[in-house]
Amino acid sequence: MTSRFLTTTLLLFIVICAGCQTISIMESEPSSPDPLAYTSLWGHDEGALFQLEKKQYQAVYSIEDESKIDLYRIHRINTKRPLDLSNVQFRHPNGTIIFEDKLSIEQSRFSTSIILPSSPGKLGFTSLRSGKSFQAPVITSGNYVVILPKDSDVSIPLLSKVSPSNYTTTFTSNQLHLHWNDPSSEAIYVQYYLARDAQLLAGLLLFCGASLLLYSLFFWSQMKRIRKNKFETDPPLQ
Repeated sequence: MTSRFLTTTLLLFIVICAGCQTISIMESEPSSPDPLAYTSLWGHDEGALFQLEKKQYQAVYSIEDESKIDLYRIHRINTKRPLDLSNVQFRHPNGTIIFEDKLSIEQSRFSTSIILPSSPGKLGFTSLRSGKSFQAPVITSGNYVVILPKDSDVSIPLLSKVSPSNYTTTFTSNQLHLHWNDPSSEAIYVQYYLARDAQLLAGLLLFCGASLLLYSLFFWSQMKRIRKNKFETDPPLQ
């Protein structure tokens, strides 16, 4: 009985260990890089290009003579925080791509640093985002472009904010492009809204306007009735 119990316990222990090892291997296996992730972005000539999606964005920086770049986001209290990156790639002018596992990437308290291969070239990466705002550091020279998600806009100041303010816009494939000509600020910042947000605002303003009109009419009618009653109870002297 004891021997059978020990044998069963040993088999269970072996199965559990094997399962843990399998899980550990699966979790530690890195995801394979996607060589086509930035195909539509490599061909642009801007100093930096950002394509925003709902939960992430893709960025491509044009590298001239930089040997290292520091990527960060600016926190609410104006402090820097390191940027979490994925699918980092460096593309040489001849089309050769160096993937993340061959690049030196270090994360400190304030930034994520990437040691770059021999310049020139282009650096592409993906990072998570949320909400309807976006910011990015100005770390290379040249023009900067932000491609907003579809059905997004920044034309209503009450719902949006763009910094620096000296930008231009173009509209392609139902997406708004924001352009800065060699920005001199530390970072660019965009707060945008969706088309449905503008519709909700228009509906709210219409409701408030209609309510104010009805209240004005009611107030006017009440004042008119009060004056009429006063005239009837206390007519003017002849």
